[in-house]
Amino acid sequence: MNWRKTTAELTPGEARTRQRQRRQMLYFGLAVMIGGIIGLVTGAFDQGDGSLFSNEWDKLSLDPAVAVLLAVLVLLGFAVLPLWGFRTIDEMKREHNLIGFTGGCTAVLAGFPMWVVLHAGGLGAAPTPFGVWLLGFGGMIIAYLYAWWRT
Repeated sequence: MNWRKTTAELTPGEARTRQRQRRQMLYFGLAVMIGGIIGLVTGAFDQGDGSLFSNEWDKLSLDPAVAVLLAVLVLLGFAVLPLWGFRTIDEMKREHNLIGFTGGCTAVLAGFPMWVVLHAGGLGAAPTPFGVWLLGFGGMIIAYLYAWWRT
C-alpha cells in the first residue's frame, strides 16, 4: 500500500502544508549556509589569536572588508532571516517563536543585572559578551520549548 499521495491526490490543506514544510526546509538550509559561511570566513581570515567561543573575541583581527561582509551576513542571519520567517510560518509556530524571542530578551534583561550583582558580591566571574549572548540564546530556546510543550 502506498501511503504517499501524489500531488494530484492532495487536498488543498495538505498541499499548503507540504509547501510550508518545503519553505521551512529552505529556510533552515539558508540559515545553516549563512552560519557556515560566517564560521568559515572568520576562521580563514582571522589574523589574530582570538576566539568567539572562549571569551577572546577582543583578540580577533580581521581585514575591514571581511569585517563588513561578516557584519552583513550576521545581520541577515540574526535579523532579516528570522523576520522573513515570521511572515512565512503558520500562526501557531509564529506565536511560539514570538514567545521564544520574548523569553530570550527577558533572560538578558533580568540575567545580566543578576550576574553583575552576583559578581559584585564575589559569587562569580564578571559578565562577558559571550555569556550575555548565551543568556539570550538559552532563554530563547527554553521559552520556545515551554510554549511548544504547553500547546
